[in-house]
Amino acid sequence: MYRAPDSAVEELASDAEALDRVNRVLGPVEIVADLSWQHGEARVLEVRTRGDEHAIVKWHRGGRNYRRELEAYQLYVPALGGDAPRLVASDDHLLLLILSRVPGEVVEGTDAAHDPIIHVRAGEVLRRLHDSTPAIVNDHFGDAAMSKFAYWADRVGDAVTDAELEIARRIAATSLDLGPLPLVPAHRDNSTRNWMLGPDGHVRLIDFGAVEFEPWAVDLFRLEQREWLDAPLLRESFLDGYGRRPDERDAAVLHAFHAVSAISTIAWALEHDDLVFAAQGREMLDRLLGETLY
Repeated sequence: MYRAPDSAVEELASDAEALDRVNRVLGPVEIVADLSWQHGEARVLEVRTRGDEHAIVKWHRGGRNYRRELEAYQLYVPALGGDAPRLVASDDHLLLLILSRVPGEVVEGTDAAHDPIIHVRAGEVLRRLHDSTPAIVNDHFGDAAMSKFAYWADRVGDAVTDAELEIARRIAATSLDLGPLPLVPAHRDNSTRNWMLGPDGHVRLIDFGAVEFEPWAVDLFRLEQREWLDAPLLRESFLDGYGRRPDERDAAVLHAFHAVSAISTIAWALEHDDLVFAAQGREMLDRLLGETLY
């Protein structure tokens, strides 16, 4: 069953509280960069120690997101070795994680985002995450998808018409007919904004705050909505690296997931006053409706 976000009833720890904890773990540090997203669900700082070592400090507003990310770093991310951050320390009271900083720069917005070789390497890394633990087979995907759809549909307001919402609901409901599916620890925000390209040419995966067990194809969705639009070579390159291609059932998973993601993205973004993300959600919905109507 989908659970509503818990961030609305919790507050972020202050910078002073968080940095005091960091100082007790790493020694005195200075802030190098504020990497926080504007939605305010977490604070993310890059810090530097007196020994010139860099680390990432992240603390969450909501306990659910913190627990989900902590579990990912404890159970699944270690399978990526040096191709992901390492958990240095955590604090359950502050909902805080101290992570190693992986070398390199974010791929989004650079020429590397459109380089087939980079997509091959990103596919290889994602496969290692998915294979980090045996898949769990169950028939909960459809129920969870519809629960999530219902939650966000009630909150989307007049940003989506009743007719559009009904079409999206019917598409989301196709998830109920898929039967048992193998679920893997999916990143659920697999995109170039969470790929780091190092000076050694490695692509490293970051930000595991959304990890949950989902069908593997869910981790193709964000790329299909952005970098892979009108760029089939990038998609094929990624899948070459991943070592698998979606079949008809995977395509059905993605179609239902598309409906849920479009509505949830619009509603979440508007609640967080993120108009850019809301516009992206609207584009997702328009693509879904275009596929349906034409």
